Amino acid sequence: MRARFLPLFLIYPLLVCIAPAPAQTPPVATPPVATAEAVQEAFVSVAEKLRPSVVTIICENASKSAGTPRPGEKIAPPDEDEIMPFGDPSEPSSSLGTGIVIRSDGYLVTNYHVVRDADVIRVLFNADRENPERAVAKLIGFDEESDLAVLKIARTDLVAATLANSDAVRIGQWALAMGAPFDQPQTFTAGVISAKGRHLDRNGAQSLQDYLQTDASINPGNSGGPLVNLAGEVIGINTAILSPSRTNVGIGFSVPSNTVARLMPILVTGKSVQRGFLGIQYVRINDDVAKEFGVSPGAMQIGALAKKKDGTIIGPAKEAGLREDDIITAVNGEFITSSDQFRVLVATTPPGKVLKFAVTRPGAEAGAPTQFETAVTLGDRALQLDDAKIKPTIVTQTQALGLGLETKNADKLTPPEKIKFGLTGREKGAVVTKIAPGSPADESDLGRGLRIVRARIGGVWIPVPDTLAWQKIEKEAAPGARILVQLRDKDEISVYKLLVVPAKAATGAVTG
Repeated sequence: MRARFLPLFLIYPLLVCIAPAPAQTPPVATPPVATAEAVQEAFVSVAEKLRPSVVTIICENASKSAGTPRPGEKIAPPDEDEIMPFGDPSEPSSSLGTGIVIRSDGYLVTNYHVVRDADVIRVLFNADRENPERAVAKLIGFDEESDLAVLKIARTDLVAATLANSDAVRIGQWALAMGAPFDQPQTFTAGVISAKGRHLDRNGAQSLQDYLQTDASINPGNSGGPLVNLAGEVIGINTAILSPSRTNVGIGFSVPSNTVARLMPILVTGKSVQRGFLGIQYVRINDDVAKEFGVSPGAMQIGALAKKKDGTIIGPAKEAGLREDDIITAVNGEFITSSDQFRVLVATTPPGKVLKFAVTRPGAEAGAPTQFETAVTLGDRALQLDDAKIKPTIVTQTQALGLGLETKNADKLTPPEKIKFGLTGREKGAVVTKIAPGSPADESDLGRGLRIVRARIGGVWIPVPDTLAWQKIEKEAAPGARILVQLRDKDEISVYKLLVVPAKAATGAVTG
């Protein structure tokens, strides 16, 4: 067959008809430098916004002195947020964490593990890093399961952070953290949300609390601090890290802000968070097994019933007649589809409420599975699982100036006494030996070992050669009086501190 060729004039119109339309001019891409600068400015803006609301929390435990274990307690490496103590072993041990102002009228939120063993909780406002404000806080409420605690200080002018909707957080979005890692206040770090809905193991069981996972740098001291979005809104409270070295390796966990919002109304009243208790350990059966039993995918098999330490089986599930190997397929008519769904459903149902369970019970060796419904009245998780807990005793603000003084002549002290009070051998006079937590002296950052030289009140300087002279000044000072005190430290360096006499109470020196 001979090839047929079309004349060019016939081909050209065809080419015109099938030729693609002229490409549209592509939009001008944003220069990478401009994008980077925009992100940078967003970070800077968030850091500035957070500074007034992020505090450092220092906890003191007088019953656990440096290097001294409690009765029956072994000396072990420090907890996540504990500072290794140095110096005088008679000094209280301390731990460090971070907090976030949640209400302008003096309420803050942090991790419970930060303040759990505290005798005194001190809050440092680091917006002015050279001269941080300080206050003593009272523990108002706490919840061990979510590891949240609410503190209260005597101020009503705080800058509160804003809580975001953590359910709207997306994996891969920016996540920014601020805290006091290794005693470095208001350290700002950046990362992304790595995952949602994580659960941590506690004593071999998964926690009820779910977590956001982030690779923003979180280290010991960050606990209780905020994880925020690019708008500076809190999306989580930094709580834990997963690391073989106790330092950040890019796996950190934060309690979602929606948990904070849900529990705050309970914790600020000092009430405990009530969670329903079923009394089982369970596992989601896979789809193939579900088919064999004729149940819907996602059903939960009871692996074991809850037991006390002595082996006694306890819990509402046992009382309702449920057994090991029973398969729970639905609750209140709603099919179970995941472990998270089942966990949240039970944990958020108050104790005393009744749930109706649809159950499939595997038959005997030759028997078919049986299906039935049963009503279970949930118990109180805290009462049935935990030993009695003692709420920490927090030293509240004292109405005295809070100075404990002793008249010292360093020439006559033994070397151990000089070390104890930080004296060099030259000091004579009224030496500070005690500071009452939360007192004006404490808030003015006076320290043990300082020697009072003189005090100015009403524009007149008065020498303070001994304890009696100071007691006279304090006794005669009117409520609201401002006392400017000149002191000298162990190196004879002069420092000044301002004490304000409380307006609603009589004063009196702390003796000892």
